[in-house]
Amino acid sequence: MDDLNDPRISAYKPQRRLLIPAPPGPKRRRRPTKADREHQARVDARDTRLHLVGLTDAWMIATGVLLAVIAVMLVLVLMSHH
Repeated sequence: MDDLNDPRISAYKPQRRLLIPAPPGPKRRRRPTKADREHQARVDARDTRLHLVGLTDAWMIATGVLLAVIAVMLVLVLMSHH
């Protein structure tokens, strides 16, 4: 053990430390870097845009089908009256 009153030991100089092995189990995940966070933000924004485009496409398809059904019903009604 080091003598704390020894003038040769500086409080500002790191002393040697014992290496303790990592605990068993899964490794701890590192904190994402700024570049990782920016990349994830771009990916999320792109996914949101694509999702909205998909919803718009689905809405257009549903509207088209609905208009086609209305047109067929209108033709059938007009043909049945003549």
